[in-house]
Amino acid sequence: MCLGLFVAYIYWQHRRLNLAQDMAQLPVVSAKAPLLMGALLVLLTLAIYSQTGRFHDWNQGKVDENIDYLVAADITKGIRLVEKEPQNTLALMSLAQAYSAGGLYADAVQTLDKLLLLTGEDAEVLGSKANALYYRDQRQISPETTQVINQALALWPTEPQTRLLLATDAYLNARYSEAISHWQQLLAEPSADINRDTIYSAIEKAQIKLTESADTSSH
Repeated sequence: MCLGLFVAYIYWQHRRLNLAQDMAQLPVVSAKAPLLMGALLVLLTLAIYSQTGRFHDWNQGKVDENIDYLVAADITKGIRLVEKEPQNTLALMSLAQAYSAGGLYADAVQTLDKLLLLTGEDAEVLGSKANALYYRDQRQISPETTQVINQALALWPTEPQTRLLLATDAYLNARYSEAISHWQQLLAEPSADINRDTIYSAIEKAQIKLTESADTSSH
């Protein structure tokens, strides 16, 4: 499209030049000149694209499953730091977070297991592990995930990551009352490090869904 506009611009400039030349009673430039120039530009662009682009399968778009290069860089940096300082709990947590950001949830789980060996049972680490397990298992709460969730909540009943996970799963599976309950427990915790505006908005959406479900069942 941009190339077409550029060629049209060249042709328009040619017309202006010819008009000025005609008014000055000077020889005009043949119309073949801009057409040949435009054709040359198109052919040259297609030739370059066919060699460096994806010309042959341009209509077969696929999702890019490659990890963002910045996340990949964080993972590489994290691996090197953990190899250098295997007892560094902050490095292990950062690496687990980088793995999760890159969608490598199985690696995140393994890293968090190493961290738990150093920290013992820690509610926040268990909350992170529960989330990694959940997304590793395609948003399913498996028996393993349930066990980790129970461990986290036994240590800290309003552990934010765990409660948010339970609320998210409940909402996605149309258990709106349950989702609202988890969110409200988080809001009732003054010290919870959460985005309260987002949670209020989520509760409002869940309440709308509840109303819609009630209206549907009544009909």
